[in-house]
Amino acid sequence: MAGNWELSGVSVCAEGHEKRLLLQDVSCSFKAGEITLLIGRNGAGKSTLLETMAGLRPLQAGAVELGGVSLWKRDGRRARLNAVAVLSLGISLQSSESQWFAQTVREELLYSIKPYGLQPAEAKRRMEAALTGAGLAEELLERDPWTLSGGQQRRLSLACLLACDPDWLLLDEPTAGLDADGISRLCAVLAAHRAAGRGAVVATHDLDALLPLADAVAVVDGGTVRAAAAPAAAAGHGAAAPQALRALALLRAKAALPPEAPAQGGGALWPEPRELAAALAERLTRGRAAAPAGTPAAAADAAASAKAPPSRQAQPPDGKAHSPADAGLVRPDRFDPRMLVIAYFMLAAGILLQQSLAGLAAAACLTLLLLVPFRTLIRPWLGLIRGYVLMIAVLCAVGGISFSPLIFEWDKAYPIFMRFGRLLLIMLLGMPMLKLMTPMRLQRAIEQTFGWLSRMKVPIHSFALLVTLIFRFIPLLAGEWGRFAKLAHARGKAVTTPGKVPVAMIRTILIPYVRSMLRLAEQMADALEARGFGYAPRRRTYAFRLRFGRSDGALLLTAGSGSLLLVLIANYLQ
Repeated sequence: MAGNWELSGVSVCAEGHEKRLLLQDVSCSFKAGEITLLIGRNGAGKSTLLETMAGLRPLQAGAVELGGVSLWKRDGRRARLNAVAVLSLGISLQSSESQWFAQTVREELLYSIKPYGLQPAEAKRRMEAALTGAGLAEELLERDPWTLSGGQQRRLSLACLLACDPDWLLLDEPTAGLDADGISRLCAVLAAHRAAGRGAVVATHDLDALLPLADAVAVVDGGTVRAAAAPAAAAGHGAAAPQALRALALLRAKAALPPEAPAQGGGALWPEPRELAAALAERLTRGRAAAPAGTPAAAADAAASAKAPPSRQAQPPDGKAHSPADAGLVRPDRFDPRMLVIAYFMLAAGILLQQSLAGLAAAACLTLLLLVPFRTLIRPWLGLIRGYVLMIAVLCAVGGISFSPLIFEWDKAYPIFMRFGRLLLIMLLGMPMLKLMTPMRLQRAIEQTFGWLSRMKVPIHSFALLVTLIFRFIPLLAGEWGRFAKLAHARGKAVTTPGKVPVAMIRTILIPYVRSMLRLAEQMADALEARGFGYAPRRRTYAFRLRFGRSDGALLLTAGSGSLLLVLIANYLQ
């Protein structure tokens, strides 16, 4: 018999943004022996809630218990997942068709059940039963998972869960990509799972297929969870109406969704697009002024107000009030990429001129002062910065040691500290640049600046494209590694800190990681060819042209002043 889920005051922040909450003060429970649907608009937090229940996201606050056992336990200063709780659940991620890293379907199934330590005979029996339950033929066992169709990969994802035989199923959009037979099999699997006294939490938009099977419905909206009535009560809203419309009426009746505006012009369910657009424009113009009841503007106000809980309305994602200028300072279209590069080189040159500790300290103070407005862009790199600082300390300690006699000589460590200290400051200045410009704007900046070289047969457009692709792949490398770290926890049942690949699993996923990056490169090459790259027209046309603005002038003035100050400091201290 599976235990119940209990979430108490759970808050979860976005990765690298401790003040931007994805879930806020969520308190709810999910009962064993029931199927609960999670519904809500895109981006409401359904996937985040499932990943939090599976231990794929660390908690900012609150507690999660399964059957009275905490999902997290303290291991010294670090929080680790409870292996007992992790092994009793199985989660299917939203992009389940991109989770494969083994060479065959058989190896994928074996990897899923490896943490359970089963005997070979039992493992074989479970694989066969899982394939049958998901509607896959045994002939597919030797196939590469990536060669399966989208629907077959969805079924394989379900089979990997069934092979583990978990007490709880956490499914994210399980009907996406499935045909009628696949949906029917999924419903049969869920019904059998419930009949065995186990539970399931399913995030879905497909109410027509899953609502008749559900025991409870929960609405996720704006990072909060609100319970709704049992789906069986939907039958009272008109048997002839489609399931989705009956559920919508039910949820509105239970105040889980905003009420409909009164019918316009003869009973329309919703205002005409032009009428609604005018109402939204009026609302934006007049701010928060109240609109007359029954008008489309009132409907727009009600819908907008319902998208965020009262504690988070009229509040920025990080929980602090910011001026519009401050909020727009880190936009990727705020500065011209050319001006960013010029400012970077000016400041970097001033830092490299420092040859004394006092000069390096002044350069550090100036660098930190300039980075204050961009601190949110630096936060994801804090781990790398700490590692680099530790490396400097180790190198200085090793370089300054003298063995005859055994003493530490600062004169030997001083050049090491200065050299790597200057590089650290230059590195800090460059970290926000990846977020302050988009690859497309960078490519356009190179083409506008050096496009005249193409008349001399210099392949400047190819070079600009190469630079753009490099900038594209830097976040892709980190994002793909993060995805494999999530798979290590979701399927490998790792109990280490989420977001990090356990050392024991690095060897397992290293080659699949490289294969995944090569697959992404191949897809990018196909996309470039499909869009005509490599077939240069006589005269190029561009969607936009970069122009210097006031922000660029302010940036140049700030960088120039800072660079001049560093030059004066270096000359004064020499």
